[in-house]
Amino acid sequence: MFGKLFASLYTGSMFGAGPVPFALMPYIIATARPDSKVGAQVELNPKLLAAIIGAPESEIQAGIDYLCSPDPDSRSTEEGGRRLVKLGPFDYRVVNYAKYRAIRDEEERRSQNRDAQARFRAKPKRRRTLLPGEMVDRRLEAAGATQEERDRAQEATL
Repeated sequence: MFGKLFASLYTGSMFGAGPVPFALMPYIIATARPDSKVGAQVELNPKLLAAIIGAPESEIQAGIDYLCSPDPDSRSTEEGGRRLVKLGPFDYRVVNYAKYRAIRDEEERRSQNRDAQARFRAKPKRRRTLLPGEMVDRRLEAAGATQEERDRAQEATL
């Protein structure tokens, strides 16, 4: 799996929380999996994370507890500003997963549309083949025929 980090992670209300919550969040973002019942779920085993992140297990657990705590200064009021909600011994619901995933998908869609439009504009212009009635209409228009004369000629080609 993978995830996209937003700069707001580093400028939001976690400012000053210490290195462990900031080390946990990218891991959470990268390993969270969509879940039809809870939105998104992640497994966080403090013993495993201590080895991955290189911090004592107690600090990892304190970081997880911090992410599960209410945050009155959070930009997100959902779940009282909590980033995680504990579901089981090692299972957690990632509160704003769907919100940030939608932002990522919208940005990717815009980028894809920009690229497609650039490819379209770069193609040489092809002239459209005119239908017989259109050819008659253009010739009459170039010859100075009135709209009424052009309409009669158009009807005659049908």
